[in-house]
Amino acid sequence: MQTAGTFSHGIYRGGNSWLHRFDPRLKLLLMLGLVACLFSATSPLRLLLIFLFWISAASFCRGGLRDSLKVFKLMRWLLLFALLLHLFLTPGRTLFGSRWLSYDGLLRGLLIDSQLLLAIFLSLLLAWTTRPEVLAWAFSRLLSPLQRLRVPVREAAELLLLVLHFFPLIQAEVADLKKQRLPREKGLLLRIRGAADMIGPLLFRLVERADQLAAEIVSGKESFGIERFFRKKGLQRRDLWLFAAGLLVLLLLWMI
Repeated sequence: MQTAGTFSHGIYRGGNSWLHRFDPRLKLLLMLGLVACLFSATSPLRLLLIFLFWISAASFCRGGLRDSLKVFKLMRWLLLFALLLHLFLTPGRTLFGSRWLSYDGLLRGLLIDSQLLLAIFLSLLLAWTTRPEVLAWAFSRLLSPLQRLRVPVREAAELLLLVLHFFPLIQAEVADLKKQRLPREKGLLLRIRGAADMIGPLLFRLVERADQLAAEIVSGKESFGIERFFRKKGLQRRDLWLFAAGLLVLLLLWMI
C-alpha cells in the first residue's frame, strides 16, 4: 500500500537477488552479528567496511540509495544534536584552544552518529529484502526452543505480524487526513498546530479500523497464522555456504 505522503522508505521491494533469496533465519542472525560488530567498533575502518557492504547490498534494492538519502534527511537534526552534545560536554582534548569545544567529543559524536545511521540503514536493508510476514516467521523459528520453557513464542510472533500489518493502515489514514487538510500552513507554530489538530481524528479512525480488523479476525475473514505465510522444508546448501561466508566476514570485522 503505497500512496503519496506515506513513509514508504522501509517497505519491502521485490527482487531475485541473492539477498532476497537468502534464508530469512540465517539473514536475521547475520544481521544481528553485523549490528553487534557495528556498535562495538572503535576504528573508522570497521565502519567503512560495513558501509561498503551496505552500499553493495543496497544496490540490489530498487530505489534503496535514493530512499536512504531521504532517511538521512529525516534523521539530520537528531544526528546534529548528538554531535553537538558530545562536542560541548565530553571532557578531553579541546579544539582551537577553546575550553568549550572538545576534540575528543567531536570524534566520539561522529562515531556514534555513524553507528546510529548505519544501524538504521542495515535495518532498512533487512526490510527491503524480506517480507514482514517472513521476518515474523523467522523470528518464531529462531526462538522456538523457548517453547519448551512455556514461553509463548508463536503468540508473540503472530502479535508481531499483526502489528506489522497495522502499520500500512496507519500510513493510509495519515495520508488521507493530509489530503483533507487545507493547504499547508506557513510558519513553524502554525504547522505544529495543524499537526496537533490531526491527532484526535487520527486516533478515532485508527480505533475504528482496529475494531474492523478485530471483527474480521473473529469471523475468520482475516488470519494471521505464521505458517500459512512461509513454508520451507529446510536450509539449502547455498544458504549454508552464504552463512559460512558471512560468519567469516563477521570474524574478520571483529578483529579489525
